[in-house]
Amino acid sequence: MTMDELKPKQSAYICSVGGAGALRHHLLDMGLTPKTEVTLQKIAPMGDPVQIELRGYELTLRLDEAQKIKVEKVHIKTEKTHGTQRVAAIEHPGVGELGRAKSYHVHDAANEIPEGAKITFALGKSELRENYAI
Repeated sequence: MTMDELKPKQSAYICSVGGAGALRHHLLDMGLTPKTEVTLQKIAPMGDPVQIELRGYELTLRLDEAQKIKVEKVHIKTEKTHGTQRVAAIEHPGVGELGRAKSYHVHDAANEIPEGAKITFALGKSELRENYAI
């Protein structure tokens, strides 16, 4: 059976990933590897694409991609019960926000273009070159 034959909420285990070259490599890179459990979440209104859940995230695939993935052991996944609900607020760490995170960008003052200097860049053809002042 192939992944495109699953019904919504059905789960299965990947037994092989078909395709060739870059497409097969791309599917494997997205985590679609043998022995991985996948669950069909949704099918688009026109039937293509489909949304699957695997390894804790959702992934959308076109039907022709899903047809290249063979699955086995079709079952209905039991819902996981979540632990106790968090009731206390947790302060946001602020990582990456302006003013709080360290800048890792290195500025090299020796290679800076002086203010007001003209720079030349090409847009593709020699007749498209332009000079602009900073």
